[in-house]
Amino acid sequence: MKWLRRGAWGLLLVVLVVVAALWIYSRRVLPMTSGTMPLQGLRGEIRIERDADGIPTIKASSRDDAMFGLGYVHAQDRLWQLETHKRIGSGRLAESFGESALETDKFLRALGVRRVAAAQWEQASAETRAALNAYASGINAYVQNEMSARPPEFILTGTVVEPWTPEDSMAWATMMAWDLGANWSAELLRLRMSLKLPVERINELLPPYPGDKPLPTADYAALFRGLKLSPSLGQQALNAAPESGVEGVGSNNWVVHGTHTESGKPLLANDPHLKLTAPALWYFARLEAPGFKVAGATMPGLPVVVLGQNEHVAWGFTNTGPDVQDLYIERIKPDDPTQYQTPEGWAPFATFTETIKVKGKPDVTLVARSTRHGPVISDAGVVATEGLTGPASQPGYALAMRWTALDLDSGTVDAALAFNTSRSVADFI
Repeated sequence: MKWLRRGAWGLLLVVLVVVAALWIYSRRVLPMTSGTMPLQGLRGEIRIERDADGIPTIKASSRDDAMFGLGYVHAQDRLWQLETHKRIGSGRLAESFGESALETDKFLRALGVRRVAAAQWEQASAETRAALNAYASGINAYVQNEMSARPPEFILTGTVVEPWTPEDSMAWATMMAWDLGANWSAELLRLRMSLKLPVERINELLPPYPGDKPLPTADYAALFRGLKLSPSLGQQALNAAPESGVEGVGSNNWVVHGTHTESGKPLLANDPHLKLTAPALWYFARLEAPGFKVAGATMPGLPVVVLGQNEHVAWGFTNTGPDVQDLYIERIKPDDPTQYQTPEGWAPFATFTETIKVKGKPDVTLVARSTRHGPVISDAGVVATEGLTGPASQPGYALAMRWTALDLDSGTVDAALAFNTSRSVADFI
């Protein structure tokens, strides 16, 4: 019995040590919400005040310092979400989640989101560059100065916290455009239907918006059937692509005229109908600086109030199901798979070699290709060097995507930042 009592005391001691360690860890991982901290890179003092719900008000002496403060609180409260956004935009999920995320990484690398983000950053306006630099500095300041313990998600996945860069913000803006405007799946569905159905029947199954008429087109169904394409054309890419929130969802805006409100001023209610996540996609905040007061829903990864108001205007977003993506069937030269057909003759694919790190597995090399239309998304699965074909006697084909968000002059982040400083509806538009 003596040894049993000793064992019980020993077990109790172990439990107490574990509980104490977990308590200490839980305190260290929480953000600091009171006190003063000296930080490099600021023009003046920043005050961060949180209400009873933890929503921050960031008061700064300049707009860029306010962006720094927003980056800081995003890192305090949503560091793992930021890291996930970074890895989605860069096609680096497999580094943290292993082989199960490899196909998604292949698709994102083939799409070239990070490559385009780097090029867009080089062309960004001086104002945008200042805002994104300040925001990135705020995120990194938290990691370097305050974070004394990694959040549990980093520990469980073995993920190392990496510095945030402005290119990460540009890439995340593109991925949000994907989430809200990825109509390529409907394009692919229309293509696959055309292998079996006439255009008239396809228009019945995929009707236009109520009140509109189908657009007059060539008999693309007959054209596609003449190519004898594989019924599985693009399916690997569709399976690997990140889920978008376009199909089967909606959103709405409601405006109440001032004659119907107690204050006499109009009210705007916006419901973007985005899917529920934990943590939420949105992060509420208020930013104040001389000549700059804005409040509403921000998004970790971007120094922007996406839905909100300033002293002059209020704004929201609703999704109309935009047609911003087109798919192109590229004919590969039968005797030289490094070239594809254009109106001017055969042209070489642009190629990009991507090395994908996979947790617990050897690195994977992907040779991504691009045409005059855009990235070859059919490379996302097994690299389609010979193309996707029907009968063996037919030439090979690849599937390329044209997407407005991949344009170097898309101006997405420039426009979003401009919303926050609009002084009138005309200025906003």
